[in-house]
Amino acid sequence: MNNLKDFYDYLNQSLSSNIQYRDLSNLCLTLFCNVSVLPETFQSLKLDKESLANIFSKIAKEKMIPSYPSTASLYGASFHNTYDKGHWLEVMASILKMGNEPDTKEAEKLLVSSSPAGTNEIK
Repeated sequence: MNNLKDFYDYLNQSLSSNIQYRDLSNLCLTLFCNVSVLPETFQSLKLDKESLANIFSKIAKEKMIPSYPSTASLYGASFHNTYDKGHWLEVMASILKMGNEPDTKEAEKLLVSSSPAGTNEIK
């Protein structure tokens, strides 16, 4: 596992079907700033803002995140639909424009890593 498709599959499987927009946005910000919350398998991936934006727009659609959530304005991202990569680019830009910092500990709680026995456990 070392490509973006595997990474997308990992995230999509790890995240609950009822994940909230705010949690997904925080995870996006966290991964934009720091990949150390990921299993080692994915830490060497080139996760640039374009890749992350594409992945998060697909996850938002898959998880049926509201298209224009009211809390999007907290991230300066209320101009684009959450299913559009432009929305997630704005979320990531909020760290520069608005000084938003991710809550890494909350992001870690959302992720699942594979245990040696092959079962899933919280990282």
